[in-house]
Amino acid sequence: MGAKKRNKRNGRIRLPRKNTGYTELSNFFDRHEGFDLMDRGSVDIDKDHKDLDRMLKEYWNQPNTKQLNIRIPPGAKRMIERLAKRKTLEVSTLVRMWVIDSMRREAFQP
Repeated sequence: MGAKKRNKRNGRIRLPRKNTGYTELSNFFDRHEGFDLMDRGSVDIDKDHKDLDRMLKEYWNQPNTKQLNIRIPPGAKRMIERLAKRKTLEVSTLVRMWVIDSMRREAFQP
């Protein structure tokens, strides 16, 4: 039961400990939606975006050394390839630009 165990008084969901490994964190977030955690008072929205702004600025100065693999439908991949060709960009560059743009928008939403 572990992380899913709820506090009987206020319905809060017990969050994983700070030193929790990736697998346990992944399992926790597979079982719990972010909005459910907020509704139950287990987590709050951090309105201070200074750390996110700092991270985004730091990101631009870092080399592209980490890899992220995702699975997408074949039609989506073909479309991305066409869009990248139209913009005379590599597919990975275009997708990286989209990810960064999305990160920036998400970071500054309430």
